[in-house]
Amino acid sequence: MPKATMILNTGLRLGAIAVGALGLATLAYVHAVQRKADAAETAFWSLDGPPCPTLDKAAYEQAPGKAKTTVYKDASYEYRVGHMMCTLRPRKGLLGGDYPVCQFTGPVFLGVRTAQSEAYFALPSVQAARVAILDGQTRCVLAHRFRMSDHR
Repeated sequence: MPKATMILNTGLRLGAIAVGALGLATLAYVHAVQRKADAAETAFWSLDGPPCPTLDKAAYEQAPGKAKTTVYKDASYEYRVGHMMCTLRPRKGLLGGDYPVCQFTGPVFLGVRTAQSEAYFALPSVQAARVAILDGQTRCVLAHRFRMSDHR
């Protein structure tokens, strides 16, 4: 085999190895960035936190202010002040599937109705809340204040 052909073959092999290594490095980087984004999204929608103070239906219905009502994934959410945003989060464990989670910037009074339950909450002034519907039951936790633009 001529020397020029050997040099060319060696160069092609080295080039293929370099391209393969670059491809693997790119895949590893994209995977790491995606894992970081997934962790941030999980933390943003986390149900960790103290439970929201509850309120009975009669007191809720007498609460001041006109309720804004939004229906999302077979649940009705009523809140007096602020904004809300919702998403579906993946259920952990063997059951799989998704469940709805909504965040409220400072609802003051919050009512949640599903086919299986009704729940009412009276939150401290300007306190953010996060509400999930798990197996038809409402779970509300106090959340850190956030801006609507914080959602990723």
